[in-house]
Amino acid sequence: MPVGGNPVTVPTDAAGPGRSDLLALALTFFALGVTTNVLVLDRVESVGLTVGAALLVNSATSEFAYIAVRDAGGSELTAIVAGWVVAARFGLFAVSLGARLRVGAAHRAAAAVMSFDPNVTLAVQQADAARVVAVFWRVTAAMFAGWIVGTIVGAGLGNVLGDADRLGLDAVFPAALLAIIGNLLRRGDGALAAAVGGGLCLLLIPVAPAGVPIIASLAGAVIALGVREPAR
Repeated sequence: MPVGGNPVTVPTDAAGPGRSDLLALALTFFALGVTTNVLVLDRVESVGLTVGAALLVNSATSEFAYIAVRDAGGSELTAIVAGWVVAARFGLFAVSLGARLRVGAAHRAAAAVMSFDPNVTLAVQQADAARVVAVFWRVTAAMFAGWIVGTIVGAGLGNVLGDADRLGLDAVFPAALLAIIGNLLRRGDGALAAAVGGGLCLLLIPVAPAGVPIIASLAGAVIALGVREPAR
């Protein structure tokens, strides 16, 4: 659903995000849902498949990565793996949230499936366990509502707009990824991961099948794990 990083800056206090903050999140993911699904519909030419993918994949960046690899001529398997690589960060979010949840196994499983950048970030800032749960699901509801309504509108608009690339919507995926890594580039390990991963992509793009450079760029993150940030 979300692109990741910090797609919207939400002021918080002890009580968590207010109604205006939740509305801002909903509108953000509404816009994301519209843009993503106009692009998807342009490729699959099926409203049912477009809406189904939005609900099943539930990650705009994964869908963008899949589309980018397929558009470049990559295989189905490579496109799927590229989408998975982009979404792998959500597992780390689920782990960080799990350390703060004091709920049953079924509740934890549901929260893990719905763990994304904004809801986990805002939830773990709360002081007590009850507030963590409450804020997590309030933010999740706002995000998901915006995403679903945006999906339906985007699937409907796709048939009206025609060629999505003509509108420049194909630039959304690289812009979204830049938004994700923007803050990380200020850190030494983040800059190293970007430099190594980006360098590998540049070297492999002329010779490797589409999608393989994205997968290989994971080496940058692995190398960056060995970089110790100085204490602040």
